[in-house]
Amino acid sequence: MAFDSRRHLAVVRPTPSRASNARRCLQRTLPDSWRFAHQLALDLARQIEHLAWAGRADGFDAFFLRQAETMLRPQGLTDMISGDRSALEPFAARDLERRSARFAGWSRAITGAVLLELAERPEVTCAHQALTYLLSGDLRLARLAAGWTGEHGMAPVERLLRDLPGYALVLLATSPNDTAERFVARDAFWAAVTRRS
Repeated sequence: MAFDSRRHLAVVRPTPSRASNARRCLQRTLPDSWRFAHQLALDLARQIEHLAWAGRADGFDAFFLRQAETMLRPQGLTDMISGDRSALEPFAARDLERRSARFAGWSRAITGAVLLELAERPEVTCAHQALTYLLSGDLRLARLAAGWTGEHGMAPVERLLRDLPGYALVLLATSPNDTAERFVARDAFWAAVTRRS
């Protein structure tokens, strides 16, 4: 008997993937580079999905450091960390502000997309998760993190920040000049770098 391919055909409706939420988020926040950003988010999600939150934070931290080196270059990193923009020429200061904002927006968008891709139950269970949620730029996740820090205080998050220089750089890039957050981020960055040396 001959094989009849029509008997074995079936219509399979595609199921909505979790990536669609991440993709939509990136299309909205990074309209010019969402495809590349989406691939980065998928890769990072695959790398950290089976890790505990401490391991996930290390993965995010390594990603933030690589992005900072690429987007800000060594001189931009030095200028951003030093915080003394008065020594810069006006054009250089504006360029640094633009690149810092781009780095912060890019990092936060990727973080939010990775968290959407992981699609876990929305509850905060540790300082690593609270810090990641705070940096994600997602208001819903930031509220969850704020609830956790309201119960446990900010001290665990601040201590953790001293071990994660990439997180400190993102916080530094998102904080306006001469704010407490900026000073905390700069101190945390130097503490993390000193510990790793």
